[in-house]
Amino acid sequence: MMELLKSDLYRTARSRWPWVVLALVALATLGSAVLTIWWPLEPGIVYDGLTGRAGALRLAGRGSSIVLVSTIAPFVAAHLSCADSDGGFDRTLLASLRGRVAYFAEKYLLTVLLSGIILLAYLAFSGIGVLVTMRAVTNVEPFWQFVAWAGEGWLAACVYALLVLLVGQLTRHRAIALIVAFLLLSGAVEQGFFSFLLLVSDAFGLGWAPALEAAIAWMPYVTIAAVGNGAADMLAVDATGFAPAVRVLIVCVPLCLACVGLGTLVGTRRDLA
Repeated sequence: MMELLKSDLYRTARSRWPWVVLALVALATLGSAVLTIWWPLEPGIVYDGLTGRAGALRLAGRGSSIVLVSTIAPFVAAHLSCADSDGGFDRTLLASLRGRVAYFAEKYLLTVLLSGIILLAYLAFSGIGVLVTMRAVTNVEPFWQFVAWAGEGWLAACVYALLVLLVGQLTRHRAIALIVAFLLLSGAVEQGFFSFLLLVSDAFGLGWAPALEAAIAWMPYVTIAAVGNGAADMLAVDATGFAPAVRVLIVCVPLCLACVGLGTLVGTRRDLA
C-alpha cells in the first residue's frame, strides 16, 4: 500500500489541480491580509487569541476559519474518487495486484493525508497573514489547545471528505460526488433527514421531537461549526453535557472508520468494467 501511496502522491504533485487548491486557500486566508499593506488597520487594535472568533488566524484572513479546510477537502475527495477510473488507470493497476484491499484502502489514506496538507496550508497562510497585519496577539491559547483544535479540524475535514470519496467510488460519477459534497457542506442532508423524522413523528404522534432536538447537536455539521469557533469554545462543556471536542471524536471517528471499511469492502467485490 505504501508504494501505491508514493505513486499517488507523486502523480498529485505533478498535477495542476493541487496548486489551484493551494492558491484558493492562500486567497481565502492571505489575500485580505495582504491588502492591509495598502490599507493599514486601525492602530492599537489587538487579536484576542489565535483560534477564536476574534482570534488572529481568523481575523487576519477576514473571517476565514478552520472550517475552510472541511469545505475544500470534500471537493478534493470528489476529484480523487474518479481520477483513476476516468482514464481506465484503475483497471490496469488492479490487474497487476494480487488483491484489491490495498488499492482501495490507500485511496482513503491519500484523502486523509491531503486533508492534512490543506490544513497545514491554511495554518501557514493564516500565520503569514498575522505577520502581515502586524497586530499584537493577547490571550494566546496553550500549545496543547492549539494542537487539539487543529487535530479536531483535520478530523472534521476527513469525515466529509471520506463520505464524498465513498459516494464517488460507489457511483463512479464525479458530478454526483460534487453534488453530495455541496449538500453535506450546506447541512442539507442532515437537516433534511431530521425534518423527515420530525414529520413522521408528528404524523403518527410518536413524540420524537425532544429526542431529535437533542440529537441535532451531535450531527457532524453542528460539531464542525463548534470547532470553527475556536479552541476555548471547542473544549467547553455545553448544554449536551459534552464538549464539542468530545462530540467530534464520538461522531466523526466511527464515521471515518465506517467509510473506509465499507468503501474497501464494496470496492474489492465489484466489477470494474
